Amino acid sequence: MLNRMFRISRSEDYQHTYRNGLKVPGKYLIAYISANNLDQNRFGIVASKKVGNAVKRNRAKRCLRVIARESQAKLSPGHDIVIIARKSTVEAEYNRLEKDFYTVMKKARLC
Repeated sequence: MLNRMFRISRSEDYQHTYRNGLKVPGKYLIAYISANNLDQNRFGIVASKKVGNAVKRNRAKRCLRVIARESQAKLSPGHDIVIIARKSTVEAEYNRLEKDFYTVMKKARLC
């Protein structure tokens, strides 16, 4: 679980990131990234019903939360990052999800 200070919880923050953020697509996820004027990154994880039933959505979100938590030290601070799971996230193995996450972050120049 991500610590509360590393989570995006307000709807306004999600909407700001969607509207003003940089959209970076990957094979298994899409990331929206915007500056947040804080000294740490905050993450929001989203899995819509397109991903699958509740069990599949929760598995996808759990895997993405673990990747986000472990990547805190490797990413440059001061960003809100909303990660949207794609339908292909469910079939992917953890190491492929992690590799795709870091590929997306390199595209966004956060690594």
